[in-house]
Amino acid sequence: MNTTDKELTYTVTEEEYQEGLAKGWTDDDMLKPGTYKVRRSRFVTKPGDASLSNCKVKISMYLDADILEYFRRRAAAPHAAPYQTQINNELRKVMENDSQGTASLENEILNNEAFLRALKEKLATV
Repeated sequence: MNTTDKELTYTVTEEEYQEGLAKGWTDDDMLKPGTYKVRRSRFVTKPGDASLSNCKVKISMYLDADILEYFRRRAAAPHAAPYQTQINNELRKVMENDSQGTASLENEILNNEAFLRALKEKLATV
């Protein structure tokens, strides 16, 4: 990889591409052989300018194929957020619900119409 202040040049060889395929990666997981030029982001923050909740971190992780397909289908709808954004939003909901503890679980149960109907029917038969 060659770098300058504003532009990066990255070359993927056929050998690297084949190694990725041998590991089970797909075309969505990696770049095809060739040379790619990308520009560095102009949006560089200084220490203290950003918080963890609005910083993006690039990671590699394995997801079940059906989960990925589900979010990709949702993202294909008109005016839908990209699938990665949707996955991030769902993870944030889990994180925020977990930090609220049992109060959020109780609130979720008390607002669950199907649960309340079933409870009403059960109590009526007792």
